Amino acid sequence: MKFDSQLLNSLHERGFLYQFTDAEAMDRLFCNGEQISFYIGFDPTAKGLHIGHLLWIKLVDKLQRAGLRPIILCGGATGKIGDPTWKDKQRVMLHENSVIENAESIMQKLRQLISFDVGNNPAILVNNDDWLSKLGYMEFLREFGPLFSVNKMLTMDSVSARLERQQHLSFLEFNYMLLQAYDFLYLFENHGCQIQIGGADQWSNMIFGADLIRRKTGEQAFGMSIPLLTTASGTKMGKTEGGTVWLNEDMTSPFDFWQYWRNVDDQDVPKLLRLFTDMELPEVSAAESMICTKEINEFKIELADSATSFVHSNADLDRIKSMAQGVFDDSIENTIKLDAPMQLDEVLVKAKLAESKTAAKRLIEGNGVKIDDITATSYTQVIDKESIISVGKKRLVKVSVA
Repeated sequence: MKFDSQLLNSLHERGFLYQFTDAEAMDRLFCNGEQISFYIGFDPTAKGLHIGHLLWIKLVDKLQRAGLRPIILCGGATGKIGDPTWKDKQRVMLHENSVIENAESIMQKLRQLISFDVGNNPAILVNNDDWLSKLGYMEFLREFGPLFSVNKMLTMDSVSARLERQQHLSFLEFNYMLLQAYDFLYLFENHGCQIQIGGADQWSNMIFGADLIRRKTGEQAFGMSIPLLTTASGTKMGKTEGGTVWLNEDMTSPFDFWQYWRNVDDQDVPKLLRLFTDMELPEVSAAESMICTKEINEFKIELADSATSFVHSNADLDRIKSMAQGVFDDSIENTIKLDAPMQLDEVLVKAKLAESKTAAKRLIEGNGVKIDDITATSYTQVIDKESIISVGKKRLVKVSVA
């Protein structure tokens, strides 16, 4: 697809764009010289954000740097109910306190990754609980019920896939697209929002939002989806044997985060360089010719550096790479395997990083011990998964747990 807008062409070439409600009209909007506002929503269904969300955040960053104004929506209300996505099963309904805690954690991380205080287009943060919780049910039905087509809703992939399998689709989930459509209308009328951006699994909701705005106001708004982030093997990116790769430091350490990118499949490197670095496309093409050669590792390191410094701006990349080099070069002092989870001071003794448990405690209390590049604060901390434990700058041990 070719656009007149240089920005849209660049984003399309790098792989950020997937679907558009009206590509030609949106292209004209990007070319008319006026400031554009867009929104993207994050439902607090978990405590943190993961690598799939990072693709959205990188797009927000690129659009904001190009002069667009981001509206970041926290789904404090929609997070309380299920969202009919491509998944076969409905989401587990969270307790309201969990939704609030998750929202606070997610927004804290987003404030670190998105600029809310820059120039003429600072991002703004909104919570849909502020307006959805005030909606009167009867008033909502009277004003908006006639504007939604059940026939059309039943044709949406997010709904039809479940119905074809005769799987349960709750009334709460069915209402999700109505509420998200109303979010778009609310932001259109109150914040001048012209575009909704979201993952491909949100496409149905974006269609209904743009349609509601047209029916209610007679004006045009747009939906633009981002492709789902998958690996060359077809699996969702950001999943490892140890679980999800999170953006929150307390859920995935900067060391493990860097390691994830350093170890991606060779086939995925060019695509990830386009999305997660500012590397020029001709240089990315050069990386494509180096797949399955030793030279591709230099591109992996650049990818890992770029992704890690973006998400963990204070991470000591030199320290992380030094630790990683020890892993790759087998220069770690030793590798030990625990038969069961073990307390940190006991691990230090077992790994011969401390002469006794008393000495181990002194090291920890003096901030001399790190676990996956995070300073250990308690000798009672339990090591229950594979970790790199370091004492000082050069003494490293790799610990695995049976």
